[in-house]
Amino acid sequence: MRISPPLAAIVFLTIATGAAQAAGAANKATNRPAMEKAAKKACITGDVSKGIDLLGDLYVETNDPTYVYNQGRCFEQNHRWEEAVDRFREYARKVPDLTAKDRAEVDGHIADCEAQHAKLAPPPVVAAPLPLVAPTPAPSPAAVNLTATSAPAAAERSGSRLRTAGIVTASVGVVALAGGMVCNLHANSLASDLDKPTGWDRGKASSRDTYETLSWIGYGVGAAALATGATLFFVGGRSNPTADASTTVALTPVLLPGFASLSLRGSY
Repeated sequence: MRISPPLAAIVFLTIATGAAQAAGAANKATNRPAMEKAAKKACITGDVSKGIDLLGDLYVETNDPTYVYNQGRCFEQNHRWEEAVDRFREYARKVPDLTAKDRAEVDGHIADCEAQHAKLAPPPVVAAPLPLVAPTPAPSPAAVNLTATSAPAAAERSGSRLRTAGIVTASVGVVALAGGMVCNLHANSLASDLDKPTGWDRGKASSRDTYETLSWIGYGVGAAALATGATLFFVGGRSNPTADASTTVALTPVLLPGFASLSLRGSY
């Protein structure tokens, strides 16, 4: 019998493909024990992803649901309870005709995994009852009276502080005014020297201008400090309901040859 070249090629390819498929199937069958061993080792050593993948490949090649069951055992060994329960239930669905013994074994694994997973769940939060708070008793009249009588004492202390601050501020004003007067006297003395026919000097003229400026600054600061001190002293006296009417403040000028100042005296 003579076979044409195209038909011979087709027959050759068919035979070669069948041979390759047979060789591949034989190779896979040969590798299956090695894959099972590798999957078992991966699950035991904690490499869950590798073990599950190998068991999945074995199931796809053989369609044997035992590998699904082994996936559940792999998850169970590594304390991944929810995924283990899912695999065991999937195995029970794929093998509905399990014997009573096998069904009991699968159900036992499912129950154990669910019990272990329940231990991981946080306990329910129970709201603690609110403590009973006794009503606050109304203050007695005596306590009210004591509180009321402490107000004048506080007002008196506040008034005393204001009066003291007023005297200190006014004293600063007196010092500033005195300084302004001294600077003014020096400026006038230098002006007198400059008015003499031979008394003009650039340095003296500059000093006179400086002393004149300082005198105006002293007058301004002194006047402001005196006004502030008088205000504080007055407010402090008004805030003290028991203040003595004899409280006085005296501002006395002090004039000496070549010197002038103010003296502030007060009693409280």
